[in-house]
Amino acid sequence: MWESAFQMSDRKRRRLEKTWATAFRERCLPLIDEERFRALYCADNGAPCKSVRLVVAVTILRHLFDLTHEETQYHVDFDLRWHLALGLDPCDDDDYVSERTLRYFEAKLVEHDVVGVLFTDLTDQLLARLGVKTGQQRLDTTHLLSNVARLSRLGLFCETHRVLLKALRREDASLLERLPRSLCRRYLREDGTDSSYDDARASDSRRRLAVAARDAYRLREALRGVALPKDAADAYAILTRLVDEHCEIVNDPQAAAEGDADADLAPVPVMVKNAKQLTGNVLQTPHDPDVTYSGHKGQGYEALLAETCDPDNPVQLITHVSLERSCGSDADRVLPTVEALTARAMAPETLLADTTFGSQANYAACAVQGIELIAPLPGAGEATPAGEETGEETVEAAGFMVQCFPGDEPSLCPAGIEAEATVIRQATAGPVALLRMPAGACDGCARRARCPLVTTADGQTVALLEIGDTLRDDRRAFVQTAAFQDAYRPRAGIEGTNSELKRGQGLGDVRVRGAARMQLALIMRVLACNVKRALQYWEKQAKTARISPNLVGHALQRRLQHARTATRERIAPIELAKSIYGRRVAAAA
Repeated sequence: MWESAFQMSDRKRRRLEKTWATAFRERCLPLIDEERFRALYCADNGAPCKSVRLVVAVTILRHLFDLTHEETQYHVDFDLRWHLALGLDPCDDDDYVSERTLRYFEAKLVEHDVVGVLFTDLTDQLLARLGVKTGQQRLDTTHLLSNVARLSRLGLFCETHRVLLKALRREDASLLERLPRSLCRRYLREDGTDSSYDDARASDSRRRLAVAARDAYRLREALRGVALPKDAADAYAILTRLVDEHCEIVNDPQAAAEGDADADLAPVPVMVKNAKQLTGNVLQTPHDPDVTYSGHKGQGYEALLAETCDPDNPVQLITHVSLERSCGSDADRVLPTVEALTARAMAPETLLADTTFGSQANYAACAVQGIELIAPLPGAGEATPAGEETGEETVEAAGFMVQCFPGDEPSLCPAGIEAEATVIRQATAGPVALLRMPAGACDGCARRARCPLVTTADGQTVALLEIGDTLRDDRRAFVQTAAFQDAYRPRAGIEGTNSELKRGQGLGDVRVRGAARMQLALIMRVLACNVKRALQYWEKQAKTARISPNLVGHALQRRLQHARTATRERIAPIELAKSIYGRRVAAAA
């Protein structure tokens, strides 16, 4: 009698079956292929303690609702919707997934780098099940920050020192005897808590920064060649990187100035680098060494997303995701994305992106693969006027009209003859177009001597044209037209996807550190977003299917009622003389 089915009324059971849980159990759960995770487990020593499909499904739901491991355990144990979605029996003590199992499984995903395989496998199946077209896609990056604090340069030095000193204090306190006592007290109090040395006014921070840099050099030299425990060794490696990237080793030892906190210590040959000398890939925090810096967005990571945007799609899904460094350029991310999509047989015909992706090299590289990149060119201005001398014979000067993209008009030669086929190839000097002309079309042509024609071994006539400058000028002219605005308009939709991931899926406030953990959190949340969109679409379909018969029935009943009313004889209204209205009507008569 303790089973939930006997404690729930029929009405509540029907309402439960109308939730997302039914669609998840029937449509999403069967898509999980357990064979994909065989490498995570030993082949001849035991078996997974729980069904891999069940653990993967719980992991997806955890990221779909942005839950902690403890909250996930609560929902697995007590949430009826989760029981229905996962096929769990709440009365069976062995039918559950523990918090430790989830943590171990996610650690294995990170160790074996399988989370990307999970994303592509499920996403490809969802695309096929929903009939989503991938011919038109949009590309963008959004900024992410791991679970770390943004530090000033003084805070960076002080926190790096504290991480090392705490590791030594925790793992082998005897090693602290190698370090000057005053240096240790500058960053840690006697009880091991943080000091306030980095909490300085702006006028004092520059002097303290020089002191912290000299202390970093002293720590590096004092522990050089010493066998350190694991955590201390990792912290020492970070300290070494800090000195190499943020400091400059000089010939002459730098003595402490009057009033500096390290006046009691010997001078050391190190100085702090000027902030303008630093690049974006220098150390930003000792708690996440993989974090880099972008002058536009600050410290953190970049999430690269590609999403379908065909207006005929029933739902738009994210087709590609990757974690990028903030110090990198968006212009360098187009080709890897296109190659990844091409490898999965979903290369777009049209790719929409913002200005940072729209370099001339990317336009040419996409044209070679038959992809039209629609993005504003950086610094786009007026196109080169027709007939203007450019120092070399361009495609316009030669009079050819080249079909650079599948949607363009067919290629034409100066004589107006349409090419049978056009192929774009990447050459050393830039992109070139190969136009195969019809057999015999160029024989006897008056322009043949001036055309860049080549006769192949099988007798075909091919025009070989360099289109680098033409492609650039065409793109610049295209940006100024209304047709570009219409074609470019769907790109703005990916900004809503960025907001959905950050606010709805928790990417704006992740609870992990390190590139590996950040990649897991990013890919799983993007996958959960795709699953959520699919569930919403299926739920809407089911709701429409339930409503349609009712609407037909109600409409039929209304028509029958109207027919009965129309056949009845009209009955004259009866005036009641006793009523106020009746007396007024009688008096008026």
